[in-house]
Amino acid sequence: MKKLSAEQIAQEEKLRAPKPATGTPRERFVKVTFLITTEGTKTEPNYLNALKEELEATNRFNIEVSIEGKGKATKALVNKIVRQIENCNQEYDRVWAVFDKDEFDDFDEAISLAESKSINCAWSNECFELWLLLHFKDVSAPTGRKELFEELELAIRNALHKNNPEAIFDLSKGNDKIYELVTSLGSEAEAIKRAAALKSKHKTTAKPSSQNPCTHMDSLINELRHPESIPVRI
Repeated sequence: MKKLSAEQIAQEEKLRAPKPATGTPRERFVKVTFLITTEGTKTEPNYLNALKEELEATNRFNIEVSIEGKGKATKALVNKIVRQIENCNQEYDRVWAVFDKDEFDDFDEAISLAESKSINCAWSNECFELWLLLHFKDVSAPTGRKELFEELELAIRNALHKNNPEAIFDLSKGNDKIYELVTSLGSEAEAIKRAAALKSKHKTTAKPSSQNPCTHMDSLINELRHPESIPVRI
């Protein structure tokens, strides 16, 4: 019998090895469905729809996001979501209400109602513009809606001026490029850190209406970015 070299033995083993299965195994995606209903009908839906488009383009997860701007305030918004869930055939893994404190006196009641109905609240005190401003800077002192809007406009303008000192910018309500502006000129990661720090600062404060400044938009963004962390219906 002819004696084989080590190289020949290796070649024989390679030829006799089982053939790999043909075709590439299909990657399994778990579908996660969101219903996000906002108090505002312009700024918040514009921001969230732009984020939705970005997430869909990455194709990392199979998520379905329904975003609806209702033009309802606080408790009225939560009640509308409750009725919608009860009367529609669609089942959702996560339901979120996005609203501001502003001048409404049923803010705390709306949050309690939402919690009792398993609706998550991405609330902001004083308003949604706080979350946008946190992309650029820390905000620690209680600040009103008008001041937050003005500070956000200034922050975006200053960021634009770094590349173009002649740039002219006036922030309009409901700007359809607001997501692109704050994420490209500011930092979402820093906004999340700053929002978390504000929540930690207010953790001993009993009422959300007393937590100014504070926002829970970071919780919603984290879920949209990482839907794999959400328990889904079987």
